[in-house]
Amino acid sequence: MDFRVLGPWEVTAPDGPVSVPSGHLRVLLAAFLMSGGRPMRIDALAERLWTEQLPADARGTLATYVSRLRRLLGNERILTCSGIGYRIDLPTGAVDLFRFRDALDRARKASSVDEELALLREALGLWRGQPFTGVDSTWIDRDVVPKLTEEWFTATERRVDLELAQGRSGALVAELWDLTNTYPLRESLWFRLITALHRSGRRADALAAYQRVRALLGDELGIDPGDELQRLHHAVLVDGTVSQPSPPKGETGTGPHQLPHDNARFTGRESDLEALDALLPDKSTVDTSPITIVAIDGAAGTGKTTLALHWAHGVRDRFPDVQLYLNLRGFSSGEPVKAAAALESLLRSLGVSNEHMPAELDERAAMLRSSLAGRRALIVLDNARDAQQVRPLLPGSGSLVVVTSRNQLRPLSIRDGAHRVTLRRLGHDEALALLAVGVGADRIRAEPAASARLVDLCDRLPLALAIVAERAQRAGSLAEVVHALADEVARLDNFGAGADDPYTDLRAALSWSYRTLEPGAAAVFRKLGLYPANDITVEAVAALADLPVPRAKLALDQLVAAHMVEQRRPERYELHDLIRLYATDEARRNESPAEVEPALNRVFDWYLHAVISADTALLPHRRRAFVEPYQAMRPVPSFADHDAAMRWFEQEYDCLRSAISWGATHGWGAYAWRIAIGMTSFLERRIPWPEGLEFLELACRAARAAGDRTGEAYTLNSLGCFHLDQAEWATAQHYFRLAHACFRDVGDRRGQGMAMGNLGMAHTSMGDPENGIRYGTEALERCREVGYKRGIALNLDSVGMAYCVAGDPERAMECHQQASVLFTELADPDEGPRNDHNLGRAYAASGRYPNAIRVLGKALRAFRRLGNRRWEAIVYVDLAKTLNAAGHPGLARGCWESAVVVMKQLGDPRAQDIEEIIETAPPEVAAAALDVFSGQPFPVGPAASGGKAARTRAPRLTAVPATENGYQVRAFPA
Repeated sequence: MDFRVLGPWEVTAPDGPVSVPSGHLRVLLAAFLMSGGRPMRIDALAERLWTEQLPADARGTLATYVSRLRRLLGNERILTCSGIGYRIDLPTGAVDLFRFRDALDRARKASSVDEELALLREALGLWRGQPFTGVDSTWIDRDVVPKLTEEWFTATERRVDLELAQGRSGALVAELWDLTNTYPLRESLWFRLITALHRSGRRADALAAYQRVRALLGDELGIDPGDELQRLHHAVLVDGTVSQPSPPKGETGTGPHQLPHDNARFTGRESDLEALDALLPDKSTVDTSPITIVAIDGAAGTGKTTLALHWAHGVRDRFPDVQLYLNLRGFSSGEPVKAAAALESLLRSLGVSNEHMPAELDERAAMLRSSLAGRRALIVLDNARDAQQVRPLLPGSGSLVVVTSRNQLRPLSIRDGAHRVTLRRLGHDEALALLAVGVGADRIRAEPAASARLVDLCDRLPLALAIVAERAQRAGSLAEVVHALADEVARLDNFGAGADDPYTDLRAALSWSYRTLEPGAAAVFRKLGLYPANDITVEAVAALADLPVPRAKLALDQLVAAHMVEQRRPERYELHDLIRLYATDEARRNESPAEVEPALNRVFDWYLHAVISADTALLPHRRRAFVEPYQAMRPVPSFADHDAAMRWFEQEYDCLRSAISWGATHGWGAYAWRIAIGMTSFLERRIPWPEGLEFLELACRAARAAGDRTGEAYTLNSLGCFHLDQAEWATAQHYFRLAHACFRDVGDRRGQGMAMGNLGMAHTSMGDPENGIRYGTEALERCREVGYKRGIALNLDSVGMAYCVAGDPERAMECHQQASVLFTELADPDEGPRNDHNLGRAYAASGRYPNAIRVLGKALRAFRRLGNRRWEAIVYVDLAKTLNAAGHPGLARGCWESAVVVMKQLGDPRAQDIEEIIETAPPEVAAAALDVFSGQPFPVGPAASGGKAARTRAPRLTAVPATENGYQVRAFPA
């Protein structure tokens, strides 16, 4: 029999087609076919047949379906596996999917490009359309089709790459146009189309294609093309050569390859490398083998990272699709990287933008597995604290994960099947060989006794040997080095640092090397021991050490050469954990309080004003009185546009978070809260809501710890805004009242107006427009008194919202139109769209649906352009409600579903509520219930304009079945 699933469903017997009835019978047969002949448990089969709810007698119903399938295919085809379930007895060649995969496997092993190309064409020729067309199954649609489609993309793009390399650019253009029209959001296809057009001499068409994909990505996703497409566009613009060499067999060339550089002078560890090699699956089974996890443990300084990276580089050809590296900082001076933050870093490396980043840990872990499905990935997780930190970061099959840790990670071995390799100190001969790499084999042979003593003094630790070897290159003889190093060991013993310290020898090596540094490099090294984060840019080092940037860079280069500082990424530096401890000790001993405090002051000041510079690029008209009284001590980065500022924030986010956390608990709260307040625009636009809330709560604690009422006022106000955006109005009111009291205590009238206006919005949102108008009008007058034009516009918008809820959309429109004029004069890119959103709501409340849809669409495009996903979701909800009222329920449902997608990505707790409502209630009931998610309720249509709101806001609403055919809207606690 022949089974064809790569397109419309077909089953053919020798005597003709076999008709398998649609429904559960086809799903059952599909589950058997996907199993490849392996036994299938009854519970696994049941989960595939009934993804939502199992029938009362799932086992009996399944047995009935199996009997029917046997009658169609023959009893000998479906076998009962005693105590397990069932399996299908078929050669894999009977299913076109497995013929496809077999051809791909042979293509990877092909001995020539022509042979590989022929096999790829053979494999792709088996596809006739979307897999499993005609099989109605949630399991197929969710778990099977996406992975198979990705396999088809990988094979297709590989074939295109080979044909481009053979000079067939012109012949490929038509096919690539069809593919980009069918899959317009897949950037890799546009990359190949633009390449083919340019190589065919069609430069203008190539540039036009880039503009088309740029517009598509902007309109659909609110993002710019990726770095590869942008570089390609630049090459076409300057009419340079577009080079896309054919990648190695099996490599698509589209995945990140982040492994830090290998150590070209690596030596020794032969037995460890052999043990590691033995753990790899056979090359021919990499794609289908389970995940391979290798945990390398050992004491600090034994060279775990160096070995892991050296071995990873040696086997990377087996995992060509993706190669990732992440330092989990399990034993650094600060907090270890949380699993959620680690997943965010890995997903960002895989191209997941922040606005599409899931908020919850489990969702991020699932996205990582999905992103790596069907890709041969190599991931190095360095410096792990424990198995719990690592477990969520594990991908699915066909991947290699290398973990290094000072702990043995036994739970990872027991539960997840990790292979453990424990790294000991080097053997004597290996230590001598490593020393010879640094100082030269001739010197080792010339002074064998001194060489032997030297490796003993270094306790055969690779890190210590590397440091000593670098210094020994400039010494007269190895005997002199031995004498100096022995003196250092004795000195540490005399100071009481060596008796119980297992790393006395490493400390001696560090001390000896440190004492020979030039004064400028030594001073920078000590200052790095004061620094609160885990990596640092040269500009921040310059601020910390009070040096011009070129001199700071020179000092860092000297420290890198001496193995005192590592540079694993361009322009970013970090210290090994043990070296950081040594640097901190040296700073404590040699830096006076008169030197330490100014150094920390400079680096915190640099971060504060760099944050303000970036925030100014995001929101030019924001008042930043909270920065007072601090003035920038040094030049800080300037940012050409919004995108450059966002990139800087994303790159520095971990450092800023560490600096705020450290500053809040070490007496630098005044800087900590100001840096956090300077980041609120970025937090709102890019960071999932729970994480942003945690960030601001930390800043508030920092202000309180510093006894800073102004800092409390600003952070409490920002916390209120965060809760207001999440429709947690009572909590928002609480924070705004506290903020207003703090501003009053310090005599800040502008701040009082800000908090009062926000308090008015919170009252409006809770269905109390009278107080919304009262507080908003009072805030408006405060802003007019002090001549704060942006504040006037903001409060006109707020009062307009209150009038709309009060049932007076005409006065609401007047307020919003006045605000619109001011926002236009201010060219405010952030608040202008919010006012447009509220103007659209007022139009809808007065029954002017075309105007409402036009203005809401304008606001939606603006928020998408700004990358403000949170407000994009809010506008989607209101646009859906307006479309539904205008007689377009289908379009309304699409907008609600889009809102759910965005809210889930941002960790918005209302997403599940919206989803439940639109799934269970008819459109007119959903519209009523979903008032709650729009920021403020508003009645839709002219009938509601009689001066009183048609509905009063409840804390939360949901639509629940009341009778067999009816629904009611029920309140439940916020």
